[in-house]
Amino acid sequence: MTIGKRLADRVAIITGGAAGIGAAIAHAFCDEGARVVVADRDEDSAKRTASTLGANAIAMAVDVTNEDQVRRVVADAVARFGRIDILVNNAGIMRKAYVKDMTEQLWNAVVDVNLKATFLCSKAVLPAMIERRSGRIINIASIAGKIGEPTASAYSAAKWGVIGFTRSLALEVAQHEILVNAICPGPIPTALGQQGWRDGAQVEGVDLDRIMARVGSRSPLRRLGTVEQVAKMALFIASDDCDFTTGSAFNVDGGIVMN
Repeated sequence: MTIGKRLADRVAIITGGAAGIGAAIAHAFCDEGARVVVADRDEDSAKRTASTLGANAIAMAVDVTNEDQVRRVVADAVARFGRIDILVNNAGIMRKAYVKDMTEQLWNAVVDVNLKATFLCSKAVLPAMIERRSGRIINIASIAGKIGEPTASAYSAAKWGVIGFTRSLALEVAQHEILVNAICPGPIPTALGQQGWRDGAQVEGVDLDRIMARVGSRSPLRRLGTVEQVAKMALFIASDDCDFTTGSAFNVDGGIVMN
């Protein structure tokens, strides 16, 4: 056992773990003694990230919208480590369009990766968690799931759904001592966030500087967030420091949404 670590010898699966918020959470978890599965559609990137985390991290390729692949990753993780203590549903995509111009294909892609995958991955880990009467599921939602955003209706709808799913699942599994919570990041300059800002500028037909001025002014703190700040919240939720909270959606947004 890794003495003095908050996640000593616990096993975590982090989807979308190759980069951005997912990679930051993987680093934070490994630093606190966890064994981590970096699960990502981009297998090469997942391997590169896992290689920076030491012997307690492995990479697995997965399309989180494919139930068979999700089940395989969970089964392989259990076979390798013996159990799963923590699931972080972090995989996500961002696509921008006005509703009047949005294709069904775009809508489905955004909802499938951000919402359907949260359901599939949670479903896959629950049997092992229920058997052990222990587990944490952390869903990376967004403040877009609490407030609307022009050109991001599919993303907002999906993240709103993630929060609702979090609350419903928390009620279902509380009897098994499984805690389910969400994190709602605000604007953070990850590759995904920057892509969303660029796409928003293009869809709205304005300069990127105008979008960034709007983004930067949203928080009372007048600054963007960092992936490390989200990772700190995930670490808190995953640890024994947070053992009497379930069904919550924690904002990490600099005060944009104050509820």
